[in-house]
Amino acid sequence: MPREPVQEPTMPDFSMTRRNLIAAGAASGFLAASGAPFAMAQNAARRTLRVGMSGFPATLDPAMANATAVRRVVTNMFDKLLAFDQSANMALRPALAERWERVSGSALRLFLRKGVMFHDGSPFTAEDVAFSLNPDHLLGPDKAGKTTAMQTLDTIDRVEIIDSHTVIVHTKGDDGLIEKRLASWHSEIVSKRAFLAAGSWDAWLAAPVGTGPYKIVSKTLDVDIVLASHDAYWGGLPPFSGVHFRIIRELASRMNALVAKEVDFITDISPDMFPEIERHGELEIAGGPVQNIRSLTIDTTDPVLGKVGVRRALSLALDRKALVQALWQGRLPVPNGYQLATFGEAYIEDFPALAHDPELARKLLREAGYNGEKITYKLLNNYYPNQVSGAQIMIEMWRGVGINVEIQMMENFAQIQKKPIQAIYDNSNTAIFPDPLAHAWRLFGPNGEMPKLGIWSNEEYFRIGETLKKTIDPAARRPILRRMLEITTNDDPGCIILHGSGQFYAKRKDFGWTPEPSLDLDFGPLNLAYAKT
Repeated sequence: MPREPVQEPTMPDFSMTRRNLIAAGAASGFLAASGAPFAMAQNAARRTLRVGMSGFPATLDPAMANATAVRRVVTNMFDKLLAFDQSANMALRPALAERWERVSGSALRLFLRKGVMFHDGSPFTAEDVAFSLNPDHLLGPDKAGKTTAMQTLDTIDRVEIIDSHTVIVHTKGDDGLIEKRLASWHSEIVSKRAFLAAGSWDAWLAAPVGTGPYKIVSKTLDVDIVLASHDAYWGGLPPFSGVHFRIIRELASRMNALVAKEVDFITDISPDMFPEIERHGELEIAGGPVQNIRSLTIDTTDPVLGKVGVRRALSLALDRKALVQALWQGRLPVPNGYQLATFGEAYIEDFPALAHDPELARKLLREAGYNGEKITYKLLNNYYPNQVSGAQIMIEMWRGVGINVEIQMMENFAQIQKKPIQAIYDNSNTAIFPDPLAHAWRLFGPNGEMPKLGIWSNEEYFRIGETLKKTIDPAARRPILRRMLEITTNDDPGCIILHGSGQFYAKRKDFGWTPEPSLDLDFGPLNLAYAKT
């Protein structure tokens, strides 16, 4: 496809009008009050919410990791300066910052909420913001970069303290995404006083201190995590007296615990369980699509997989609509390229849909000189829901166009990624905030997963991605984004996109809860289920 010219970036108007400021202030007032009617009605009869979860979080510090189990717990313990609402368009809303305004392309002033208390009773101030967002702190223990925070917060240069409740976040260059970065994973604010009092990272990680609706009581490795209500929470009284996360790894065991009323909520439900859940009148299914794409990663250094025609044929052979219908009852979307519709102005809506074209697949295979050589599919035993059954369906689709794919069962990702890989394997990637720089760039960028593994590299993609990071004007970003999609879809695909991911849960009907399009589990008073009560 012809490459569109990259326009020169222009600087938009960053001024915030009085109407904008009033609107932001009104929104913050609503958030401070939201959940209050529910809280007053439930104050005397709150219960502990019991959650059956499939995995134990590796850490409870929000900067250290972004695994699903981590996000499910830390969301309830910490707040960010800004947040995304739970609607489909994921609009920004106030959180620990009541309002904000652009100072320049590289500076954002934030007016902090007063009266906020940390779990240990100490007040939240600008000092905590400057400490939490300090690049040295975000690098983690020994500043060795052991955290995942710098995947999205690497543009932050420093935080300037104006007064006890006003800060300016400065970026290393113009950054049109800093507001979204401050609402993303890893931007949670921690207590500077508590961190320094802990004396070491190990001591801190045992019981980190935030401002969120729930605080840590205890954790037992691979057994449970117990949180208690932070009754002084700025967003209103939390709806539960506490949250008890129990680790129940097997889905059947989680389901049995739910039916036996041992837990109220369970994670990671596969569609084959939906009918059983629906048979129980007191239970219901919750959840849906999230900001994540499931794909098959390709080691392009393999002699066969290195041929673009073979990679494209692997994609063209797949009937994704049939796959989603068979495995997910049609509940998951198929993206048009490595992007998500929630990206707003960064979403290239008219980019072609992923095609199912067996004839073109056969043609590309002939042109690539493919003669039935074996392609290895390194497969885990249902690390992802429906993973094995999905692989079996795809094997048949590939066989239909003459591609010889053979499954090799593996025990873990360490085995899969042991060099030389020379295979395809299942993967997923979450948009930490709604923009390609927090999604595709994390996989394909020079510091992304695939280049770091040494299995894919594209100098044009790297170069124009760096240009994208410095381009603020939305109109100037679009041709760059389109070209990046062309590279990863047609010119030099590094993965085979399967479909959007979903997170499905089962819960008791006797308590309200609204899911959001992320991996987070928000049981606080700002969840829409309580804010609307």
